[in-house]
Amino acid sequence: MKKLSKFLKSFLFISIWLVLSSFLTEYWNTFHWEYVYLNFRIIFDKEFWFFFEKIFFGFDIGYWLEESLKFLSYEIPKESFKYFPIYFVLKSIWIKN
Repeated sequence: MKKLSKFLKSFLFISIWLVLSSFLTEYWNTFHWEYVYLNFRIIFDKEFWFFFEKIFFGFDIGYWLEESLKFLSYEIPKESFKYFPIYFVLKSIWIKN
């Protein structure tokens, strides 16, 4: 019976949390676009990166740095916000005696 109640608590928390985090994702998109990405995007519009592209035989290092910036500043925090609370709450639910 204890396992069933733990399972139900886990299921309810995960369901509610994923619905809530899906609503908050829209706000994260807006926040990231306005305050993070557009402020750093200016760095990659410079002639400096075209100069490096000529040196590296057409390999556009500025593009790859920009994509890694998007990944590091958008995807990792978004997914961490979504899944770390699930991990910690489930851990606390299932470890309790």
